[in-house]
Amino acid sequence: MKLEIISRKIHKTIKTPNPQYFILILTILFYSFSGFQKDIETSADTTPLEVSVTLRINKIYNINSVNETYQIDGYLLYSWIDKDAPFTPKDSLMQSIIYENARASELMQNELWVPAFELINVQGSEDTPNTRIEIYANGRIEYERRFFGTFSSDMDYIKFPFDSQQYLVEIEPFSYSNHHIIFTNPKLFLEDNADDYLGEDWEFISSDAHITTKKYKYMDAHVNSEKNSYSRVVFEIKAKRLSGYYQWQVLFPLLIIIMASFSIFWIKEFSSQIGVGFTLMLTVVAFNFYSASILPKLSYNTFIEYVIIVGYIFIFLGILAVIVNHRINGIEENEDRISLQKHFRYGFPLAYTIIMIYLYFRLIM
Repeated sequence: MKLEIISRKIHKTIKTPNPQYFILILTILFYSFSGFQKDIETSADTTPLEVSVTLRINKIYNINSVNETYQIDGYLLYSWIDKDAPFTPKDSLMQSIIYENARASELMQNELWVPAFELINVQGSEDTPNTRIEIYANGRIEYERRFFGTFSSDMDYIKFPFDSQQYLVEIEPFSYSNHHIIFTNPKLFLEDNADDYLGEDWEFISSDAHITTKKYKYMDAHVNSEKNSYSRVVFEIKAKRLSGYYQWQVLFPLLIIIMASFSIFWIKEFSSQIGVGFTLMLTVVAFNFYSASILPKLSYNTFIEYVIIVGYIFIFLGILAVIVNHRINGIEENEDRISLQKHFRYGFPLAYTIIMIYLYFRLIM
């Protein structure tokens, strides 16, 4: 009996169709077809999204030579075109809408697609106190972040303290390869006065912004390497260390101490010669500890370390020379018995000066 009643209702519905049913069915079909078309267009469109990047550096500070790190305070601005971006101005004359901080985060979560960009050489996570999104009427989107971060890059200290270093900021899309996102038109802006963003210890040399491609290798040999290529933008600031402090507070006293060690060839008493030689040797050891405290553990020697090593060698050879001279000439110390030592008085300073000039022109120039 129940089945017969249901059958009659269905038959009645079919015989007297309600226009609302047709509207509902047409609406569902329209949205389904639109979504299907959008998926087709998305999969067929192989043109990557072009994103321009602008970096403005306020300051590079806390440069740590031991850890090879530095901190940067700056602004990052990303810009691209998205025709589907939500643009609902309150006034028809408005050309853009600005969203800041919490409103910008809410917009990214609900309505606007914003790709994640990764700072490759940052240590830890950067601090982002302010965020801004500006949507223009023509579909252009500007995504800006104020950031503070600790960055690292490989530094070359072989010329230390006459070295130059490169401070880098490297950026990649986090999830999208070259097939989806590529960087274009990178720009780097710095303050007019280098002292404002580099401090008093560095002199600005040059800056550069360029785009490279980073290819990642995976354990699966069958993975298409082209899909593992990512666009990377590299911002580079090159600066020279102001070496005045190290010249007068480290190198100059060190050279004086090493030159003073040659005075042992002018001393007649053997015990005094040995005492002066070992005392100055220990003084040079103190300089070695100082250089180790201001530089990382390197697989190569820097200029200042070469100066210290040569100092060790010459002081040791000086001590060895007076011992040999003493053994050759006997215990009595007459003028006739120090002829060998007279040659050392001029030979050692001359040889040391030649080696220092060679090191300077070989490593610094």
